Amino acid sequence: MKIYGNFLSPPANQVRLTASALGVDHEYLHVDLTKGEQRGADFLAVNPFGKVPALVDGDFRLAESNAISRYLACRDGSDCAFYPNDIRQRATIDKWMDHAGQNVRTQTGKVLFNKVFAPMLGMPVDDKALAEGREQLGVALGVIDAELADRPYLAGDTATIGDIAMIAAMEPFEMVEFDIARFANVKRWRDGLMAQAWYTAVHARYGAEMAG
Repeated sequence: MKIYGNFLSPPANQVRLTASALGVDHEYLHVDLTKGEQRGADFLAVNPFGKVPALVDGDFRLAESNAISRYLACRDGSDCAFYPNDIRQRATIDKWMDHAGQNVRTQTGKVLFNKVFAPMLGMPVDDKALAEGREQLGVALGVIDAELADRPYLAGDTATIGDIAMIAAMEPFEMVEFDIARFANVKRWRDGLMAQAWYTAVHARYGAEMAG
């Protein structure tokens, strides 16, 4: 199995973290987005949309982080704790995966681009989008914080691919200087997940690979 990604892509990191948590044996291939490798013929043969993450498992090819995460969790056909067979549990996990992508990751992306990447690339900063992203992140984390008040993980007593999707969406918080300390339950949950062996096996923190 091959997993294609980029360490600055939260969706790609979601897949890497999922594979690590599940103990899936794979080869990780870094796609250099700054060099346009995602638009090259070799990568487009893997994912015609030209985006990471992407997966190749034998003659099977798959794109989109949530689809890949579900595939990895269900691949061996067993009742996996990270994505149990129970339909209501799965629906709850799916809800959190959708929330991670549609709300948290979208708003984090606005902040990350305008605070980090735009200045780095010499592009204009959209101050309105930056402020809106921070505001909406606060709203989203307030909801998550309340949900985590009476349970250790988003969908119950054990970590699932819903937690992994959410932790990946929140990875850039230190880089964009978003204050998570005011959301005590989110901080406790996030710190616990980032201390797990499956997390540290991928990287110590978002962007750590840049130092290498």
